[in-house]
Amino acid sequence: MGWCAALTLAGATLVPARAQSFDSVTARILALEDSGRGRPFDAAQALEALLPATAPHGAQRLELLTVQGLVLAAGAPADSIEPAATRLEAWAREPGAPNAAAAGSAAKLVRARSVARDGNLQRADAMMQEVMATLPTMLLPRERFRYIFTHGYIKDHAGQLEAAVRMHHEVLAIADAQGDPWRQSEARSALAYSYYGAKQFERARAIGGEAVAIAEKADDPVSLGRALTVVGIVLDSLGDQLGERRSFEAAIVAARRAGAKADEARYLANLADFFLKNGEYRIALTRAEAALPLARDLKDANIEMVALANMGLAHIALQHLELGKRYVRDAIAIDEGRGSLTGVTDTLEELGTYLEKAGDLAGAASAYHQHRRLATTLLRDDQQKSILAMQEQYDADRRSRELALLNRENEIKAEQLHRRDLQQHLWWLLAAAFVMSFAVVGLLYRRVRQTNRQLTTSNEMLKVQGERDPLTGLANRRHFQSVMRQLADDGKLTGTVYLVDIDHFKHVNDRHGHSAGDAVLVEVAKRLRETLREEDLIVRWGGEEFLVVVQALAPDQVDTLAQRMLGALDRTPVVCEKQRIAVTASIGYATFPIGPALVRVTWERAINLVDTAMYLAKAHGRNRAYGVRLLHARDEASIEAITCSLETAWRDGQVALTLLQGRTPLAVAA
Repeated sequence: MGWCAALTLAGATLVPARAQSFDSVTARILALEDSGRGRPFDAAQALEALLPATAPHGAQRLELLTVQGLVLAAGAPADSIEPAATRLEAWAREPGAPNAAAAGSAAKLVRARSVARDGNLQRADAMMQEVMATLPTMLLPRERFRYIFTHGYIKDHAGQLEAAVRMHHEVLAIADAQGDPWRQSEARSALAYSYYGAKQFERARAIGGEAVAIAEKADDPVSLGRALTVVGIVLDSLGDQLGERRSFEAAIVAARRAGAKADEARYLANLADFFLKNGEYRIALTRAEAALPLARDLKDANIEMVALANMGLAHIALQHLELGKRYVRDAIAIDEGRGSLTGVTDTLEELGTYLEKAGDLAGAASAYHQHRRLATTLLRDDQQKSILAMQEQYDADRRSRELALLNRENEIKAEQLHRRDLQQHLWWLLAAAFVMSFAVVGLLYRRVRQTNRQLTTSNEMLKVQGERDPLTGLANRRHFQSVMRQLADDGKLTGTVYLVDIDHFKHVNDRHGHSAGDAVLVEVAKRLRETLREEDLIVRWGGEEFLVVVQALAPDQVDTLAQRMLGALDRTPVVCEKQRIAVTASIGYATFPIGPALVRVTWERAINLVDTAMYLAKAHGRNRAYGVRLLHARDEASIEAITCSLETAWRDGQVALTLLQGRTPLAVAA
């Protein structure tokens, strides 16, 4: 399973500019903000006991409630924030109450942080944008730190890395100016994690090292554990497995010293993932088993899901197949229950990989097919969201242009009325004004045309960018679907489809680092371009998969092209930072309409068929291609049924396959 990021944050407040006082109550609130990062429930209870010492509607009460809400939002179940958030919202609704607007902003901040923790990052970002748009310019530094840090966390986890880096630099400057060691360390850990996401690994390692040094000097085990975790994640991408393991193990020690149970559970899950990747399955199992009861005590669904998935994958690797599948199904059920379809998709893909390694080819094929169907659903949902967002932006731009035009027209009308009042005495001025009015209208018309041209150009650029994979420069799924709408006759596909999947790609990332994985993807894309014609469509289908659609090939050329692609990919290793990485691929392919009955199918069913053929190639040794030459079916429904059990249908004579192997071709199977 993926890393459990260690970055959390504590309280925030919003009040008008004032002197930064540190009386005993304020000092106590700030101390609990610090300790609440590791022990949120204890801090929340202590803050509740401190509530009577603060004045109703005063700045201290506002800060106390906001800190209480945020320490729980960052480290406790979602419903635990309700008392603080509800009181802030009630305060905001009180007519004429002091600091009412600030209380409303604080309530939204608390809820946004909780929503982000539950995985709804788009909604959390929208909430934070609304809050940030109304923030007063004069805030205490610690207040501004909390708001911007929260928004940066959300931007980072939503993949908006440029905005996240900018915000984390801003909070870093605030933290350094204030001199609070825990804020200085947390700000650096957050910035390092953003640089990691942006694949600037050396920079991430340097900044993470600063976070570790500050936490060690301040003897702050909570910040130290989080900084060490970020450093460990970065070292994984740099291929330093020993450093990665030491960082994760030291993070667990720090969390235990701080009594930070949630952090400890996350770090155990990370260490279990490390041992899984390195084939030490029994150790991985013990670490995941240690994380599970902690996660359940904390009612942390995310950590529980990761622990269950890691336990399941470890059991499968140890050949405890049924027990392992049960644990993984339990993990999937958690993600399904909270609506995290992306999490379900990732887990299904890992399940397929581990079942394949364990020799359960039927189980692996089932997991891969579920993954493929769900990934397609997610793609459609993402496309719908993107279309709606683009339409909303276009409508907003159009409304802005119309409003500007209306305002200018109103100005012209007002000027015309003014001229009418003066026309009896100022005929010569009227003539001049008349000429000027035409000039204004002409200028306005030219500006509107220029704006429309710029918007059209911008929309075309956005379309091109939105249909290109930024890493390889190939078309993406969105472009493929656009092309299919043009090429497919009544939704039916005509042509030859190849699905190319890089063998052992996860092992490349785990052993050599993500930068090496990216280099392999770029080189594979380059070799496919060199092998194919300019008019052939090459798509980065997702992860390590590439889709090729070729029109008008003679039957004998279909197999020849598959063989050429195998040869192009395994001809020489990919070199990345002095590492030589062997690359091979598994390919599934077929020509549509498919014989002997020449059944016409939708592009979705075509891809399902070649996808199944590709997994046969993987299951039978990799670095080979399986082509579906003939398929005895009457209609699409029959093809779908055969696709679900392709190998059985092949052995029963319902399907004829062509088998090709990298470098050494195999015979054609009947």
